[in-house]
Amino acid sequence: MTTETISEAARTSSTEILDEAAAVLGALDSSRLPHLTIERLVVGVFFTGVVLSDGSGGVAYTPPEAIQRASTRILKGVRPSYRRMLVQEAINSGASGPFAHVIRLATLNALSARLFQGRRYTVLPDGDLTDYFPWLLTGRRVCLVGAIIPLLKRIGALGAAEVTVIDKKKETKAEAPLGNFVPMEQATAALAACQTAIFTGAAVANGSVAELLAAVPADAAVAIVGPTAGFIPDPLFRRGVALVGTAIVTDGERALEILAEGGGAHELGKTCLRKINLINERRIDELRQQVEVQEPEGKKRSDGKAGPQ
Repeated sequence: MTTETISEAARTSSTEILDEAAAVLGALDSSRLPHLTIERLVVGVFFTGVVLSDGSGGVAYTPPEAIQRASTRILKGVRPSYRRMLVQEAINSGASGPFAHVIRLATLNALSARLFQGRRYTVLPDGDLTDYFPWLLTGRRVCLVGAIIPLLKRIGALGAAEVTVIDKKKETKAEAPLGNFVPMEQATAALAACQTAIFTGAAVANGSVAELLAAVPADAAVAIVGPTAGFIPDPLFRRGVALVGTAIVTDGERALEILAEGGGAHELGKTCLRKINLINERRIDELRQQVEVQEPEGKKRSDGKAGPQ
C-alpha cells in the first residue's frame, strides 16, 4: 500500500494517531515540554533524526515518497527552520514542508523515551515478538507488511502455518528466506486472512498504518516493529495493537552523524539504539485466552503446561 493509494480518510486517521500521542505527551510532561526546542535536525536518505535541547534524541523512517515530493517543491514556498523550534510546535503540526510529518514523528519519539523508564508502561528489554510471544506465530497465518529479513527467519524457525509478505521492493524477495510475496494492491485481502499481522514503523511514517489496522480481523494479533514506532503507544494500544517492538536512541549526536553520512537502521542499531518492547497487557491476555480456547482439548506443551506461556 503506497502513499499514492492511501485514502484521504485513512491518512487523516493516521495523523490522528500522532495527534493523540502529542496530547498524551502534553498531559504527562506538561512542565518540561514548553521549554524544550529542537537543537539539531538531520533528514537522512533512510531515517530522519532530531536531538532536543535536553540531549534526548529520536529517529524515524524517511519515506522515499517524501523525498520525491520534496524534490518537486524545492523552489516553491518557504522551508521552515527547525533549529530552536519549540517541540510543542513541531509535535502539534505547527510546522509545514514535505518532511514535517516525519520530523514530527522523530520528535515524538525523542520525547517519549524518558517516559518508558517509569511505571506507566510495561517494557520488556531487548528481544522481540519471537522471543516473548512465540505462540502468536507458531502454527498461525502471519502477514508481514515490510520485509525484515532477520525477523522472517525467526518466524520461519517457529513454524508459522503460512507467511505472507507485503513489500513493494522487488529486491527484498530475492533475499527473503520464506514467504508468499503479494503486491501492495493485495494488502487488504492478505491482512483480512491473517491471524497475526506485523507492520514495520514505515507504516506510521508513510501514513498507511490506519488503513492497515482497519484491514486486520478483530481477533488477530497485531505488532508494530522498528525504531520509527518509538512514541508513546497509547493510541496504538487503543486500536488493538498488542506489542510495539521499538528502540530508544542512546546517543543522539552519534545517531545524527550516522544519518548525515547516509547510514540506516543497521548502523544505528549497532551503536546508538537500545531495543525495547512495549506491551499491551490487556490485549496480550485476550489473545492468550483466545489461543488456549482454540487449542485442542488435552494438547500439552512440551513443558507439560497447557496453552501458551
